[in-house]
Amino acid sequence: MVIRLFRLLAAVLALASLSAPAAAAPVKALHLTADLVAETTSAAPGSTIWVALTQTIDKGWHTYWRNPGDAGEATKIAWTLPPGLKAGEIVWATPRRLPVGPIMNYGYEDTVVLPVPIEVPADAKPGEALTLKAAVAFLVCADVCVPADANLTLTLPVAAGTPAPDAKAGPLIAAALAAAPKPQGLAAAFQASAGGLKLAITGAPLKGAADQDAYFYPYDDKLIDHAKPQGVDRGPDGLTFTLAPGYELTQGKAPGEAAGVLTVDGKAYEIHAAPGPLPAA
Repeated sequence: MVIRLFRLLAAVLALASLSAPAAAAPVKALHLTADLVAETTSAAPGSTIWVALTQTIDKGWHTYWRNPGDAGEATKIAWTLPPGLKAGEIVWATPRRLPVGPIMNYGYEDTVVLPVPIEVPADAKPGEALTLKAAVAFLVCADVCVPADANLTLTLPVAAGTPAPDAKAGPLIAAALAAAPKPQGLAAAFQASAGGLKLAITGAPLKGAADQDAYFYPYDDKLIDHAKPQGVDRGPDGLTFTLAPGYELTQGKAPGEAAGVLTVDGKAYEIHAAPGPLPAA
């Protein structure tokens, strides 16, 4: 009787292990705590699941965006995945300006969620477990900077059908994806010279905008002088930025694109500007 009960309990525990993801405990690194979480409790064959790196950063410290600005280093993830799985690019949250003395950096304070899409192969077998490993490198800064590392692990069971959302991580990742900068139908053009860059952005979301705290965060760290003020002029259909030149422009290098994130009135938009004439207004 005892043996039968033991076997029944073992079977129940085995089934339970397939219904929820098993993750390593959050890792405390220098001046931050990192974790790896998934939007769902399982992975379906042939699906794409969202997994997120979360950072809880100590007060007074910060980590960096994809373009750290004048100094710093972007967070990097090196994945070790089961055969057939593929990790996409980080979906970067909108950064903050982090002035330090005479320089301007871009990054994150307090908490940040960075989602990554993971493709699951169609031949993944229900019942097996997928173990995702992420070796993460941070640069964490206050008045000084220190490198930090975290080795994170997340194990997801493969299950047929639509996976159930994770009660905690699901809404967290959904909110991060919804808030991430998107194009939103904006048109943009720029003119560049050794003297600076003029960037015009137009579109329906900018009509009637109050232009509060309008700022352009470039993806290219050498496109503009990050520490210089950004001039902003309002037109009937959008904004025109006057930006001090960065290293590439002062060296006479003509960029093929001016891409980045526009923040205005508390909203964020992804911008991809081509060289060309600016709108007359």
